Amino acid sequence: MNNQVLQKSHDLLIQGVPFALATVVRRERPTSGEPGDKAIITADGNFLGWVGGSCAQPTVLREAQRSLADGEPRLVVLTPNLSEESREGIELYQMSCYSGGTMEIYIEPYLPEPELVICGVSPAAEALVKIGKAVGFKVFLIDPLATEEKFPNADVILPRIEAETLGQNRERYAVVATMGNWDEEAVKGVLALSPAYIGLVASKKRFQEAMSRVSEDGVPRKKLALVKCPAGLNISARTFQEVALSIVAEIVSIRRSRVEKGPASQGTEEVSTPKMAEDPVCHMTVDPKTAHYSTDFEGVIYYFCNPRCKESFEKEPRNYLLSEVQA
Repeated sequence: MNNQVLQKSHDLLIQGVPFALATVVRRERPTSGEPGDKAIITADGNFLGWVGGSCAQPTVLREAQRSLADGEPRLVVLTPNLSEESREGIELYQMSCYSGGTMEIYIEPYLPEPELVICGVSPAAEALVKIGKAVGFKVFLIDPLATEEKFPNADVILPRIEAETLGQNRERYAVVATMGNWDEEAVKGVLALSPAYIGLVASKKRFQEAMSRVSEDGVPRKKLALVKCPAGLNISARTFQEVALSIVAEIVSIRRSRVEKGPASQGTEEVSTPKMAEDPVCHMTVDPKTAHYSTDFEGVIYYFCNPRCKESFEKEPRNYLLSEVQA
């Protein structure tokens, strides 16, 4: 199973699909998960692998999706004894299934590189490619005159903006540095990609002229308001290299603030935390979408992590609901 998980991890990395890798790092018997057991969890909740049974999987699924949302790894501890206070970096959950035992599971998110789409072959574009690559972006350079010789640091060079080739990415930023050659076409093209940031390197007069022409082509003013000009932070930049530095710094600032607040949808695959239910018997969290055991009592659906909890509830449902209310 671990070989399948590792192969799938490789495939997802190549495809640029976000996923989290969960690994059992420690256990205290009795548990069904063994140290080294692994599972992959994707943004849409697909689960491949093994990190324990029905008591562990829903919790791992929830924490994996949270990890994909904030980009931070975490150590999940499932234990019947909650006397130990949770420490920083540890998510503590009560293991209240019949088997008992303790498990520690490390969850690590794997997210695609953030993308920087640059239009133009100007000196500003050259500097943006170099600085963007150095900071850690996957750089797309787009211009019909662009060559690998002139832009050796670009990851992908395209003659025009091709949405099919670019695909989707949850973190995409764009800069138009065409310097008047095809500003309007470039702005319309990157707007269609719905990036988190669009900067235009141009004078105030040229910016107003370009926006007027794009507006005449039917682009709503609400979308045009997303275009930032002058692009970059105000650092009194004078050279093209300094302008590029100010733009990348602004993008990094926006990116980090978005990570802290949680990623916003850009028309791409959105990572969200699933709505969980609580097993009324053992009080473990259960994902209704993947739960194998459920029952209807007085018009309300209750979900269970294993068949024993379901059987116990169905024998005396009011006892469990009453204890829940009293608690």
